[in-house]
Amino acid sequence: MAPKETKQKLAKKSHPGGKPKVIKPQKPPRRKPPTSQSQIPKPQALLPTTSPSANSLPPNWPSALPYLTTPLFSPLLTPSHYSALRTRPPADSIEPLQELPADYVAGPCSAKAVILPITDKRHPACGQAGLFAARDLQPGEFVVRYLGEIHPGGEEWGGGLVFPVEAKKGDEDGDAEDGEIGGQKQMAGQQDSDAAQHDQEITATPKAEEEREQVKYNYITSDYDLWLDHSGSPEADLAIDAARAGNEARFINDYRGIPNPAFPVGYKPQNKKEEVFLKRPNAEFKVVWDPLRQEKTMAVYVLRAGKKATGKAREVGIERGAEVVVSYGKGFWEKRRAEEMDKEGAEVGKEG
Repeated sequence: MAPKETKQKLAKKSHPGGKPKVIKPQKPPRRKPPTSQSQIPKPQALLPTTSPSANSLPPNWPSALPYLTTPLFSPLLTPSHYSALRTRPPADSIEPLQELPADYVAGPCSAKAVILPITDKRHPACGQAGLFAARDLQPGEFVVRYLGEIHPGGEEWGGGLVFPVEAKKGDEDGDAEDGEIGGQKQMAGQQDSDAAQHDQEITATPKAEEEREQVKYNYITSDYDLWLDHSGSPEADLAIDAARAGNEARFINDYRGIPNPAFPVGYKPQNKKEEVFLKRPNAEFKVVWDPLRQEKTMAVYVLRAGKKATGKAREVGIERGAEVVVSYGKGFWEKRRAEEMDKEGAEVGKEG
């Protein structure tokens, strides 16, 4: 499924000069899958904005940005949206969904990829950051989930983010795996029956509710918004936005204009085969199925090797130290150009 017209001002990157820091992955914990597919998804506890320990957040993570290990859910989502989110296409359908790897562990993906600042002035994202391979990644390999706020795809406006309620003192045994934290559950939208309300208890305080109502957020202006389910129906269209909270995947840049690290600054190509700038992505956004949460999710995978690939290209999709890049799609850049032209026109009008 093609990503929504990502309005992603993804960090601008340059090729890293040194060896990325590699953190050994932890063994995956044993977790119980949800008891039924009709269950409303309930997220795990969120890592705080400020890291309580050195290993809680990935290296170079912005201190002011909430880091997610599970998705957030917009209060605008309806039961029909949740139904679309939790319905897996049949295996024999035109677009069956593959599953997340069985050994997937929520949290930093530092064993595979790391966030690094971009300093190469040739890079369109110079001065920002990008995601770089911490080791050789195989063709078709899972890299990282794309986490953010899941919201109705057709909605232009949203409100404040709804985070899982923190556990109260004495309620530390709350089942975070099923999204219940300290005996309280995340708000997931207005329900249309008493039974549904019982399954999805609203716990927001009046003060928090009032503060959230005062926040007005425009999804259309986000550069981190991807389609998760784009059926064309307002009741089922879903998107995921990582502008206000997310994980490492939000730092992945579009491949266009990025210098090829194989050639030094100032190098002049000797023939047409020498590509000074990247000509294609090495990774892709892909909608997959989360078997533990029983819902659709967005993830980043290394592109598979082409039929004509030979030698190392068949074994290594992204080399260690190389930037993980995708294609945002032509629609994204056409919209970006239109916005820039509108901005320039407005500035000229002011000067006149």
